[in-house]
Amino acid sequence: MKYFVKLIVIGVAVACCSTTSDATDLTIKLTGSDAISRNIETFQCDVQGPQLGLPAGPFPVEYLNGAGNSLAVLPIQGQSLIFVNVVSGSGARYASGRYIWWDAGSRGVHLYSDSLEGKKETSCQTIKGSQPPAERGK
Repeated sequence: MKYFVKLIVIGVAVACCSTTSDATDLTIKLTGSDAISRNIETFQCDVQGPQLGLPAGPFPVEYLNGAGNSLAVLPIQGQSLIFVNVVSGSGARYASGRYIWWDAGSRGVHLYSDSLEGKKETSCQTIKGSQPPAERGK
């Protein structure tokens, strides 16, 4: 598991520092028989979404679960940001820099940003017809 986390940190650092290409592929090699599940859901956020850097229309969120870790990849300000699952009292909460992506179950899905300009929030909904959620945060 520590190896997996190190690879994520290295991959994020490489992706953030890379200026020579428009896209970066990240390969994570795991040892043993840890299965990785991948799930893509489509979301649409309220009018506050674009103010936080989300697309104005529907957008995909990719969830990756494996080796006891969970990631979410969201398109923010035209880039794919990698969010890592963090401890949550309820639902599945993911963090990336100043952003929190939180699926709070019956309270909905929200993106929070806490910066020098203050805290901002948008509420999002799953678009019908997208794939059902994987076991997020487990």
